[in-house]
Amino acid sequence: MKKEISGIPIREKIENNLTNEIENLKEKEIVPKLATIRVGADSGQIFYEKAITKRSEKYGISCDNFIFEEGIMENEVEGLIIRLNEDENIHGIIILMPLPRYLDQKKLSNMINPDKDIDAITDVSYSKLLSAEDKGNTFFACTAEACMEILYNSSEEVKGKKVTIFGRSLRVGKPLALMMMNDNATITVCHTKTKEEDAILAAKNADIVVLATGNTGGYDRRYFRDGQIVIDVGTGKGKDGKIAGDLDLEDVLSAGIDISYTPVPGGVGAVTTTLLLRNVVKAAKMKFPR
Repeated sequence: MKKEISGIPIREKIENNLTNEIENLKEKEIVPKLATIRVGADSGQIFYEKAITKRSEKYGISCDNFIFEEGIMENEVEGLIIRLNEDENIHGIIILMPLPRYLDQKKLSNMINPDKDIDAITDVSYSKLLSAEDKGNTFFACTAEACMEILYNSSEEVKGKKVTIFGRSLRVGKPLALMMMNDNATITVCHTKTKEEDAILAAKNADIVVLATGNTGGYDRRYFRDGQIVIDVGTGKGKDGKIAGDLDLEDVLSAGIDISYTPVPGGVGAVTTTLLLRNVVKAAKMKFPR
């Protein structure tokens, strides 16, 4: 039978550990604090910013939101990043992506102090992931890490499994492929230039399929078979106007295909923001290890 893999209980489990760690830090008069940077008024970024702020307040994490209107000069954004890097009370920095095209996103990302790079967007963070450096002192892209947390907490072994990932972004597809390889999975990555027939074959041959393209409802019964696990990272508007993922769940289930899958909403997204805040706490502990 089909099985829904909810991210809610996984988030709650992480929250419980997080609350204890924050209390321990506050006993030492350390308040974990992060800063978000947004340029423009993208609705998706505003939604994420509000989610970060809301959950920060819930945990007792301090959060400062820095907002620039589109058209801001790049040197002003640079100046803010420098100030945040130097502020000892700020433990984590996140730039909401993508930035407007006139700004040098790579340059600005790499200006963040790697010790405060809680969303793992600097080249230093990627290099640590590539070298499979000790997880205790490494930050990972939060959405990719959320996929791994869901598998771990669902008692799904990655080692030796065949995994097909749809999407090769720097925020999900590429870091997730490295995480999976570091855990000894066999990886296939499909993208916009992959032939449809090859993509369908790669998906059907996999034990675990990750959908991270933003092609809402774009993966139907042709891509799946009984017994697979489908991790749906996509978030967009479905045919009914409601939030939906990349998986065409209605078509897959109407075909009688027996899969386990993460819902949208309530799946990967439910875990992602909590992991971002867990990284803030990790950054604070790295700075004050005792």
